[in-house]
Amino acid sequence: MEVLTTILNPGVLFFILGLVAILLNSNLSIPEPVVKFVSLYLMLSIGFKGGISLYESSLFGDGFIIIIVILVMSAIVPIYTFAILRKPLGVADAAAVGATYGSNSTLTYITAAGFLTSAGIAYEGYMTVALVVMETPAIIFAVIMAQMVTKQKGNKSTQRVIKDSVTDGTLLVLVGSMIIGYILKALGTEATPLSAFIGGDMFTGMLVFFLLYMGTLVGQRIKQIESFPLILVAFAIIAPMFNAAIAIMISKFFGFAHGDALLLTVLCASASYIVAPAILKDVMPEANPAKYLTMSMGITFPLNIIVGIPLFWWVIQRVV
Repeated sequence: MEVLTTILNPGVLFFILGLVAILLNSNLSIPEPVVKFVSLYLMLSIGFKGGISLYESSLFGDGFIIIIVILVMSAIVPIYTFAILRKPLGVADAAAVGATYGSNSTLTYITAAGFLTSAGIAYEGYMTVALVVMETPAIIFAVIMAQMVTKQKGNKSTQRVIKDSVTDGTLLVLVGSMIIGYILKALGTEATPLSAFIGGDMFTGMLVFFLLYMGTLVGQRIKQIESFPLILVAFAIIAPMFNAAIAIMISKFFGFAHGDALLLTVLCASASYIVAPAILKDVMPEANPAKYLTMSMGITFPLNIIVGIPLFWWVIQRVV
């Protein structure tokens, strides 16, 4: 009953609504400019609140350990993904899937953070730092790994990966708002009208609206899965659960707080469908986006939203 209650939260239900609408061939659509605004709002909100929380906590202790774990996972996931998928997919596609799954889904993180907020569970500001840190390393590592195997010179592509990652608009908003939140908290002026704008019912409403939109996108991707390779479907389900199990065991070993443990697990279990695909499209054009994007958005994302977050939370409460 507890798991069912966790699953049936407003965000998940509206996500399912958008998904079902598309599967029923509804004409439901949300204008792209509106979606862009909501996306940037969510980045601003989570970054600002993370900056305030970061001022009250520290990057040392658990924060330092979590960031090290994130960096290690950013290397391990591309390596084992490349080893498993190189033969059936080829070098480029295997590396692209490794980059996608070694990175993370910001919206999955925000959904988990919203879940914790609605449940009154605290988490530390360094988790937002971990979110930012995990965006890039796996992409760089996977690209370099593919170039080493194919004997290509990679300086230009590697520099392009770093530049595109650092200058990505949503990431800049996330990092910038985190710095602003930290500064305003240090000055003692964080309790401004801005705080009301980025929190409370408005944040929940925006998150629910965005999940409705994501449900429609996932519905479109699911329609493409009918003839999708079975090995990719299996990987998109098993790999996130495997990565989540590692994160939960690490959380138990170090005794992380439950809120931090959930967010660490979600970071490790999610796959990028915005930043990584956008960068890979330019620096690894030989990789097929239909494969890694359908995996991350059409399978892993809904798996984490509908099943993963409540399941991870249920396990963490009993194990960590």
